[in-house]
Amino acid sequence: MRVRALRRRSHARALQARGRADDGFSMVELVVAMLVLGTLSMVVVGLVLQTQSMSESNRSRVAAANLAAREIDIVREEFTRDADAPAEVADEGTVTNPHQLTGQVQGKPLGVDGTAYTVRRSSSWNLVGSGSSPCEGGSLVNYPTLRVAVQVSWKGMGTVAPVTTTALLAPKKDDKVVGTHGYVAVRVTNAAGAANPGRSVIVYSSTESRTGVTDSSGCAVVQVNPAAAGTLYSAKLSNLGYVDISGVSEPVKSVGLVERGKLNNNTTFAYDVATKLRIRFVNGTGHLVPDGAVVGQPYTLVASEYAGASGAKLLVADAATVVLEGLWPTQYGAYFGTVPPAGGYATVSPGGPGIPTIDVVVP
Repeated sequence: MRVRALRRRSHARALQARGRADDGFSMVELVVAMLVLGTLSMVVVGLVLQTQSMSESNRSRVAAANLAAREIDIVREEFTRDADAPAEVADEGTVTNPHQLTGQVQGKPLGVDGTAYTVRRSSSWNLVGSGSSPCEGGSLVNYPTLRVAVQVSWKGMGTVAPVTTTALLAPKKDDKVVGTHGYVAVRVTNAAGAANPGRSVIVYSSTESRTGVTDSSGCAVVQVNPAAAGTLYSAKLSNLGYVDISGVSEPVKSVGLVERGKLNNNTTFAYDVATKLRIRFVNGTGHLVPDGAVVGQPYTLVASEYAGASGAKLLVADAATVVLEGLWPTQYGAYFGTVPPAGGYATVSPGGPGIPTIDVVVP
């Protein structure tokens, strides 16, 4: 009897200990499970959202590619309609949303599955034969080809590149191509001197204004309609966020006299994305000085690349920290006052994260 009682008490204590162990383990297990489940849920949601975003982007690119191919097909049909058609297509230059979808408003973005697409088409003659850029010289060929470029962008595309399609259309030998037209080839380079494609070029006179877009070689060919004795034309660049070496956002140059049946290709621009520069006025220990110490005081900004006699420009401070915008992307230096310090001054080059910054020491 005594042995049996001892066994019952031992069994009861074992059950109580097991219960307490089970209770503690269940709580830890629950917390860990919740953490693991939460982490997995976040991962799954992220993957789902990423997959949906990629899928939507892919659908948009497919739709954009179809719209670009559609535009090329329509232009090809118009180009071969009659003898006057090649010149008429070329005369259109750069157009936006020229062929609307059925039931939609002409000139507005094209709607496909709830997404708005913008179709931009540019046409220019390859006037000096295949393999040569009109901006590099040469004489007009008898039978030029028409280069048609279509670019399709869409709302919400973010950093995704637009869809671009090009085609070369050859007119028949008896089509009216050159006729009474003249041609202006404008070359655009960036700060490194390389070709600058995709830049809008406006060629205008007192009677007309035509627009073209630079191709992969940085050359835009614009067809114009000069008078019998020729007409004076000018060229202008107009691209948001870009400047020339003088910091002008819409630079203008004289093209000169353009005659019928001739190519004028003597106009070149250097044009690139504008940069910013931060100027901090500091004391000898590198600490920012109070605004009152520099407001109204002159300082000098020096550009390593410039147009004109000097790259130095005198400015007036309006705060201890100044941000200059619309600058040509090159190396800059700055110093307080009008006389360079004997020991030199700080410089900075564009590129890298953030806004390039120069600390100008205030004596």
